[in-house]
Amino acid sequence: MNFWYKCLYYVLVIGLCLSGPALLIGWKWGVEPRWGTVDVVQAARGIDRGARLSEADLKVVKVKKELLVSGAASRLSAVLHQETVREIRPNEQITDAMLNTAHLLPGPGEWNMPLPAEWTFGKPPGSLLRGDRISLLLIPKEEAKKAEEKSGEEMTREKMEQLQIPFEEEQRLTDMVVSFAKGTNNQEISSSEDRKKTTGVVNTVEVIVTEQQKELIRKYGMQGYKFLIIYH
Repeated sequence: MNFWYKCLYYVLVIGLCLSGPALLIGWKWGVEPRWGTVDVVQAARGIDRGARLSEADLKVVKVKKELLVSGAASRLSAVLHQETVREIRPNEQITDAMLNTAHLLPGPGEWNMPLPAEWTFGKPPGSLLRGDRISLLLIPKEEAKKAEEKSGEEMTREKMEQLQIPFEEEQRLTDMVVSFAKGTNNQEISSSEDRKKTTGVVNTVEVIVTEQQKELIRKYGMQGYKFLIIYH
């Protein structure tokens, strides 16, 4: 009996000695990483502006609550298939501000209006992207033809003022959102945040317009005016 008692005694002693390190390891690797953390959706890789998020682009990780970015998503389902409005770096937390595309949809009393190529002065800016805000400067047909015939001559704001363009109506054609900027293959143009490299040349531009803006564009386009696109 004494033998078994001694065996049990030593087993308990050894168990107590081992339980300390075991608890420490369990805390270190099992409990501590989850203590005071929350789930957050991060970019699994670099994501271009204008991309639609797929599962391959995202991952869910645990971060300390104090490191959580305001507006960060916690579930993949909340961000999947949404469109990015800026370039996202690897491991960056995905927030509402990166995916806020509501302004790219026409609201009440608004329309999505394509700008005919023949009404556009020159080519659209090469770095123009979906979501940019643009203004349209009116150029009379005769002046537009003269400017296009003179190689390298740029239509500046000073020259525009000399043409006596109706200021009030020109002001109404400002701060319009580009809903689509597509290339010759009808694919959306995208770019890195610094715009140094785009996926194509802008060929078709569509903007969200109000009833008044739509009628002004139609009115001046039908009168032979051309529109110089500038963006903010």
